Amino acid sequence: MAHLDFIDMANSTISPKTLAGFLEPIIKTSPLFKGQNLYVHIIANPHAGGFAQYKVAQHNYTVLEKAAREAKLKPEQVEKITVTLHATQKPGHATIIANDLINDLLSLPLHDRHRSHTLIVTAGGDGTHLEAQTALLKEGLSSDSDRDLITTHVTLLRMPFGTGNDGSDGRTVEESLLRLTSPAHFALQRAIKVWYSGLLPDTANSHRKIDHYESLSANPPWYAFNIASIGIDAFITYMTNKTKRVMPGDTYQLWVDLACLFYGINFPFSNMVIDTFRENGKLIKTYNTPIEFCLLGVSGHRTYGSNHKILPNTDNFCMAPHINMVKKMLIKNLFDNGDHVDSPYVSMHQAHKITINGSQDILVQMDGEVHLITPSCYPLHMERTKPIIRIIELDSEKEDRGTVRC
Repeated sequence: MAHLDFIDMANSTISPKTLAGFLEPIIKTSPLFKGQNLYVHIIANPHAGGFAQYKVAQHNYTVLEKAAREAKLKPEQVEKITVTLHATQKPGHATIIANDLINDLLSLPLHDRHRSHTLIVTAGGDGTHLEAQTALLKEGLSSDSDRDLITTHVTLLRMPFGTGNDGSDGRTVEESLLRLTSPAHFALQRAIKVWYSGLLPDTANSHRKIDHYESLSANPPWYAFNIASIGIDAFITYMTNKTKRVMPGDTYQLWVDLACLFYGINFPFSNMVIDTFRENGKLIKTYNTPIEFCLLGVSGHRTYGSNHKILPNTDNFCMAPHINMVKKMLIKNLFDNGDHVDSPYVSMHQAHKITINGSQDILVQMDGEVHLITPSCYPLHMERTKPIIRIIELDSEKEDRGTVRC
């Protein structure tokens, strides 16, 4: 953790250090933080595409430099600002950093806690955002007093420096910065809690090497802040992540095509029973069929896989039963732009919780992080949490993304 005393602007591609330097004047002039004693913590993944890919990094530098230059001509709104940069060094590091920040906040006397505000800026891919948000959510769910701290004194801004950027605040840096420069407000968002109530994965009787499929090493519950899913979708995510380690770039669409051919060979289909519930616990519908995939979003109007419009309307539940190869190849492109909502092979509606029972190995993914579920684990559950994560929404936002305005 190091305080920023100077910023080297010589390089015309963005780095975590120059990002912090550009953001400081932009945040200083944001009306959202008027009169605040503001502590800004930037958690940046220096290996994310927005920093590491030369042309993307050049573009991000240009956008941020212009916004910073314009901000310096505006009156400052904050009472005081302290900016600290944290560069992640390994998977899971953003969670460690966020936990340390939370512990520092909890150690403050109450009167100091209430006189200041913390803005956490995550600059990376969906994994970086997921790690930081998970730390905040777990703390917010732990007690009423901690929830008050997280929901009223900590704000999260998720900047799109990854490949897909489905879980960020805006798909581009330009869109993300609008939350600081245009009329906006604070809002609380939910997450999807994912857990199983059976036994631990059965490593003794599974022919699969469990740890090969785990990008989340901890036991459940896990959390998604965009979409959680099982089936072919999680397999595509797993293979995309695996390919990215040896061949940087976006290979999601490649694996969509390949998964249509190979998913059923790797994960043979069998019957699954899926119950969907309203927030009051009332059963909506039961599905009893082999499935291609099933997912639950924090809300509708959400994308995954680099802007594939899987939830293009207010529905946040989507399920596709297993179909033959010919039909699968015919409808797969419908999921790019949301046309699958009219397909007879897809079921969609609103749901608060789903419970899944089965007798097969299956992958579950939470915002791009994957875990293997074996028959011993079932039933598997996905449920929306209380709204806890404090984010920034544009006043002009037209789509309902399930938030509660502060």
